Amino acid sequence: MTNAIGGIKRALAAVAAAFVGVTLFAAPAMAEQDAAPGTSFLGAGTLELGKEARWSASQGEYLYWQFPAKAGKEIHAKVDLELASGNARTGPVTYRIEIYDGLRRRQPCVEGKQVATAQKSDTRIGLTCTPRTVRDWAEPWSTDPLPGMYFVRIAAINVPDLDAGAATKVTVRVDTKDGDDQVPTSDRKLADPLVPITKAGSVLKSGQTADTRSVAWDQEEDHWYQWDWMDGPNARWFWTAMATFVAVVFGILGYQITRKKRHWFS
Repeated sequence: MTNAIGGIKRALAAVAAAFVGVTLFAAPAMAEQDAAPGTSFLGAGTLELGKEARWSASQGEYLYWQFPAKAGKEIHAKVDLELASGNARTGPVTYRIEIYDGLRRRQPCVEGKQVATAQKSDTRIGLTCTPRTVRDWAEPWSTDPLPGMYFVRIAAINVPDLDAGAATKVTVRVDTKDGDDQVPTSDRKLADPLVPITKAGSVLKSGQTADTRSVAWDQEEDHWYQWDWMDGPNARWFWTAMATFVAVVFGILGYQITRKKRHWFS
């Protein structure tokens, strides 16, 4: 009797362990979210990292989602497209995935399949994109990815005219992990994440703050040889005049050195 009870307990423990294991492995795959995309940067839907978002769209639409990314993170975006059957399409269609930062600068994909073409017989295609690791600071003139809000855009770049508007099911997922790249470090830090202005021109109520943050760059050191009139639109006139003056001086000196001396009374 004791052996039978012990066997039953061991069997129940094994079933419970198997159930827990299946639950843990299946949880990431079943994690979904209800995030409708937008058709522009201003109307982009919000994605939760690590969760899939499904949406039924029309072939030819531009789909935008936004998500946050911190410094030192590596972004991995994955898109699965379920297209209409071959009988409902007249030709191949090409899709592209793109990543933009908070300043709407396109970040190139260093890994992944950014562009894919589905032939008439294909009903599924996949896209992936991994841009450069997000940095904590960069020069203002550079296009390095900075922490803040990011956008993922999915678009059909080559659609037959008769196939425009066909039903398409989109599944998108964005994950971030610690980057493996050796990102250059600096003693200068970005004051606030780059968050785009989504309500430009709206009047704020008392005590309300705008849904954007300004980024303040350190002022450059002033030198004695810098003047305001040396920069800006008028700078070209200054440098043109300086170049003309230098050319005239060197022309006179060259003439004085190379000219043949004349003897008037010889």
